[in-house]
Amino acid sequence: MERGYTRHSISEDNPGLIVRLQARVIFNHIRLLLWDRDNRSYTYYIEVSVDQKEWVRVVDHSRYYCRSWQNLYFEPRVVQYIKVVGTSNTVNKVFHAVALEAMYTSKVPPLCDGLVRPVHNVATVELSAVVIEGISRTRNALLNGDTTHYDWEGGYTCHQLGPGAIVVQLAQPYLLGSLRLLLWDCDYRHYSYFVETSVNSYEWETVADRTRDACR
Repeated sequence: MERGYTRHSISEDNPGLIVRLQARVIFNHIRLLLWDRDNRSYTYYIEVSVDQKEWVRVVDHSRYYCRSWQNLYFEPRVVQYIKVVGTSNTVNKVFHAVALEAMYTSKVPPLCDGLVRPVHNVATVELSAVVIEGISRTRNALLNGDTTHYDWEGGYTCHQLGPGAIVVQLAQPYLLGSLRLLLWDCDYRHYSYFVETSVNSYEWETVADRTRDACR
């Protein structure tokens, strides 16, 4: 809460965080660590320049709630200045960045309109996903990849039927087209459920409806 980050106040006239590289370089990949000691989310955008006169926006996550490590990709550009501008914080009016890395990579994942279309699971602890609603005896049981060691006592995440839900926040926005869900199956019970997705935690869209099905 007190140290280890760089910050700026969130306002329309704030210039954001500006980093000057020693020389002009070509890169297409930025890793940004947002302060993540609680469950707050940030929105932000990133611009780059060679002279601080003309800026090009290469990442725009000003409409998406983001947390922890951001892995960002764009077309290779010649850059000497990097500007990170926070546009919101769900707790207060300050944007906090802990680490910034810029590099060139040939291993660029599939992209669409600046968003990653992952070909692997992104709901993992390693990629900074977190369970923000749900009950479990084991931290990160839903996201740790262990689909073998669960029983009546632990290894699962649950919620009360009715107003409750299990909510997972991914670190950054992704374009997803599939989801795998393992329902607790240590006996012959069945479940009905539905799945919703959101980019900001208050506008939700139903993407799977199994409320009339008996699933296991």
